[in-house]
Amino acid sequence: MKKNKLFMMLFALTALLLTSCDKDSEGLSRITYYPTIELEGDSYLVWDKGTPYQEPGYTSLMGGEDVSDQVVVTGTVDTNTSGIYRLTYTTAKNEDGFGASTTRTVVVLDPNSAIEGFYLASADSYRDYNGQTFYGRAYEILVIDNGDGTYSVDDLLGGWYCQRAGYGSAYAMEGIISIDDNGTIGLVDSYVPGWGDSAEALEGTYDAATSTLTWDVTYTDYPFVFHVILNKE
Repeated sequence: MKKNKLFMMLFALTALLLTSCDKDSEGLSRITYYPTIELEGDSYLVWDKGTPYQEPGYTSLMGGEDVSDQVVVTGTVDTNTSGIYRLTYTTAKNEDGFGASTTRTVVVLDPNSAIEGFYLASADSYRDYNGQTFYGRAYEILVIDNGDGTYSVDDLLGGWYCQRAGYGSAYAMEGIISIDDNGTIGLVDSYVPGWGDSAEALEGTYDAATSTLTWDVTYTDYPFVFHVILNKE
């Protein structure tokens, strides 16, 4: 009899706990829909200088509903000035505060410029350190006219660390060069973000007849000397 009473008490307590849990969790079970965004067109665009920029478009969905009209685009593209522009597309947030974003890079270039544009670092480029080690492959390099007689180069080392070694863009030697009327190239500035250092020296020439940039970059105290040959695409 005592065992029966004990069993009934345990049963009642269990029922009470289950009822309490059901009430506490009532209405809390739901589905969260996360917003998505997809760019139309490429995420990396090359745009002709002087041509008005036309946004290729984008699509944002949340729970199957089109919410593209709620996307906020930040950044601008000045098609009158050569350069690299980045646009950021941010979706609306869901009821839990989650959103999504993506970016598009637009490179504005003058198609009529003799120097500005994309180049390929020749496979015959080499690093001189305890002998010459050739690049062996061609790597794409971007040169932008700054409009004041100087040019921005996205990697003065011709892709050696950034692309050949696979270290990534932080190990490209960003730089600014000058080119005088005789085609003599001088170093204005340089910087490798990944290592926080710069070139020791740079000497080179520009051959207008072949659209070729050639220079020697002295880098670090070892020193490494990079002989870079860039041929315009």
